[in-house]
Amino acid sequence: MSRIRDYSITKKLTWMNMLVSGAALLLACGAFITTDTILYRQGMVRNLSVEAQMIADNSVSALLFNDPKSAANTLAALHASPQVTAAWIYTPEGQPFANYRRDPKLQPPILPDLPPGQTEVHWYKDRRLALVRFVTFHGKLTAIVYIESDMGGLYERLESYAQISLGVLVISLLAAFVISWISRRVVAKPIQDLSA
Repeated sequence: MSRIRDYSITKKLTWMNMLVSGAALLLACGAFITTDTILYRQGMVRNLSVEAQMIADNSVSALLFNDPKSAANTLAALHASPQVTAAWIYTPEGQPFANYRRDPKLQPPILPDLPPGQTEVHWYKDRRLALVRFVTFHGKLTAIVYIESDMGGLYERLESYAQISLGVLVISLLAAFVISWISRRVVAKPIQDLSA
């Protein structure tokens, strides 16, 4: 601390400019990344919910007529969504009826209990987003849809944001240093001359 007191006014102004610039930029980047992460996760939940609803709508007849092959064909369309890793359709009793899995070794998940009056619940686990939706037909529970999505896209996005933020921080600190160096001549030099 005593070393900082011994710095000349020009050095103190330079460090102050760089600290203020760096802190402001870090706060702005942190706020941007946090907001984007929240919005991205909300978008993932919304997309997964829509896919679960589409599966439910297209599987009602297969469930009513006890046709697991038709339900499996409906689930096979999820192959077009690269982020979806698995999906199951369960009977109202909680028995697996049909499934889609990118990894054949994946076991059927244990379904959570939904709070009364709620038809959908989601949660995050092991870099994945899981969603369960209860399907009703004429007011009666017909099926339960479980769908799981990989969140790798979010982590890749955060990694690229971190790299961009680091680059912007370095450039901004260099710019703050140059501006401080210029301001030395304009502000600090006359003060030093006056003090001399």
